[in-house]
Amino acid sequence: MSKTIDIFVDYPGQIEHLVKELELLLSHSLTHKYDNYESWYEFQNQTIVVTLSNHDFEDDRDLRFSDYPYQISIRAINIPAEMERQKVCEDFTKMIWQQLKTQKYHLILVEDLQIKLDSFVPLVTT
Repeated sequence: MSKTIDIFVDYPGQIEHLVKELELLLSHSLTHKYDNYESWYEFQNQTIVVTLSNHDFEDDRDLRFSDYPYQISIRAINIPAEMERQKVCEDFTKMIWQQLKTQKYHLILVEDLQIKLDSFVPLVTT
């Protein structure tokens, strides 16, 4: 089973605006996808899948999902070696994480929807 890393974003606008910002950060377009139950935006290349969506997760201990309406999920694909797959996922996530921090959003970084890896609260200047 492939590990996922998720970035939860407290973005004040509509998801369509966040899609545009993420497309600029990734330098790639996201495709709008949907099934019978939900819709999401997705970027995929040969080794990585990035999805952006709303979520309905409930708060769990120190994971206050309700404070972060949007979920960016990152997972590596088509890489047989587990260690390499994990590194590709972590490296890509780190790049997105660092770029999102420059946008001054509240963020949490979560592994497999269970382990809080990091959080970011932008400094407020007046």
